[in-house]
Amino acid sequence: MPELRADALSPLDAARLWAQLHRLDTEVIATRSVDRLFVSAGLAATGLSRLPHFPRTAVFGVKRGLGYRGVSVARELAGGAGWEVVSLRLVRDTDNEAVVALLTAACRETAQRKARMIYLRIAEGSPHVEAVRHSGIMAYALEHLHALPMNGEAHRETSFRSASGLDRHGIFRLYCRAVPENVRRQEAPTQQEWRAVLDSYECDKEFVLEHDGSLHAWVGVGAREARMLIDSPNERTTDEAFDLVEAALGEHGVLVLAEHQIAPQRIAAERGYTPLGTRLMCARRLAILNPLKEASAVPVIETVPLR
Repeated sequence: MPELRADALSPLDAARLWAQLHRLDTEVIATRSVDRLFVSAGLAATGLSRLPHFPRTAVFGVKRGLGYRGVSVARELAGGAGWEVVSLRLVRDTDNEAVVALLTAACRETAQRKARMIYLRIAEGSPHVEAVRHSGIMAYALEHLHALPMNGEAHRETSFRSASGLDRHGIFRLYCRAVPENVRRQEAPTQQEWRAVLDSYECDKEFVLEHDGSLHAWVGVGAREARMLIDSPNERTTDEAFDLVEAALGEHGVLVLAEHQIAPQRIAAERGYTPLGTRLMCARRLAILNPLKEASAVPVIETVPLR
């Protein structure tokens, strides 16, 4: 039996998926709202995708007759070093062959686009975790989701300030101090990969806390999720970070804490945060594909025959 293969869809084919999305109702990966990504894929045929607010996307599909057995969407992250699989949908409840085919196609296509890493997040305990592993995308850490308390504390004065572009290197250095080496090695060994990971967080607002000339803490807040990094967390700094999250994030927002953030997880429990579940953080390092020419010109060196 031939191996199942997924193919990258043209912008027009991606736009036509709108009519079939109701059939693809099994969401394997749905960490982001991908409606705008389908729109941008369709608009690419008109040239409007050159506008800066449209991210580069790639859409993949496994055909089943005139319809699709499964589709996935990947988007380019900041800097171009990484891509993230932001959606994977199936017709069936479980379809490991389609999952492997879609993720393999995503790895192949993004490698051709000079990506070095591909990332995705999937719920722990999902029946598709094994298929993700078979595609070569391996889990390297856990992240825990916490719902904000119903009656959060009133926002107090904070020592945090809004982050600027000048803080990018300082935030990377903070990341290197606050995150264990085994996680950094798999996730973001260089600043360019960290820039991609930070973009995957989709933070609309970022705040930093300085101490002795370096950044001591960072808080990122998006439309639905918030995150924090704290170097050697103490009670005061952690409390200020939580106050900031509760003031800046909507009531239906989620605080995301990695498994190594033990002190913030303990404080979240003390403040009444509700555990919602756990996601696997997965990544695969890609080999950049540089096809070689079948033949190359070699200069001819003339020789003088010996007499």
